[in-house]
Amino acid sequence: MDIDRDTLMQMLRRMWMIRNFELKVIEVHSAGEFTGAAHPYIGEEAVAVGACAALNDTDYIAGNHRSHGHPIAKGGRVDKAMAELYGRVDGYCKGK
Repeated sequence: MDIDRDTLMQMLRRMWMIRNFELKVIEVHSAGEFTGAAHPYIGEEAVAVGACAALNDTDYIAGNHRSHGHPIAKGGRVDKAMAELYGRVDGYCKGK
């Protein structure tokens, strides 16, 4: 399978975004800013990005633990993913 340079760069950016998101999750969780488990995804960024690269825009994703990277890999918003960890209404699940 041939992947053009622009797509590869987009994939690399998403891996970088996931890594930085996870580092921030560890930081704020360690500071006690939200409760519950954090389950970092560090070291698995390419898995989410590679899997989500094969999906269509209309395909759904569902994860269990260690799945913070998947919505970001699919092009989701980092701020909404972080809001989700805090249980805020501006998160993907609207605080539920």
